Amino acid sequence: MAKVPVRVYNNSTITGLASKASDAVRGNGWTVAETGNYSSGTIPTTTVYFRPGTEEEASAKELAEVLRARVEPRFDGIQSAAAGIILIVTNDFQGPSKNK
Repeated sequence: MAKVPVRVYNNSTITGLASKASDAVRGNGWTVAETGNYSSGTIPTTTVYFRPGTEEEASAKELAEVLRARVEPRFDGIQSAAAGIILIVTNDFQGPSKNK
């Protein structure tokens, strides 16, 4: 299955969490297109977002399973963002289970 590029955004109080999460994403075979901060609201838990009905959905579900994160369709605030999976990490981000 094709692995869709991922944009990783930090929505936590942990400095460098997007970078740490990006390393985990890359380490599991995805490409990271961008990292940064998400400051347009509070995300309750680390979540992988996708556009329903696109190739992003299966790849997002696989990534969410690897990262032990929630997976959901994009919400209104990120609907118009560029194509690809969006991972928003929060204080509960643990990374892949095999890296424990």
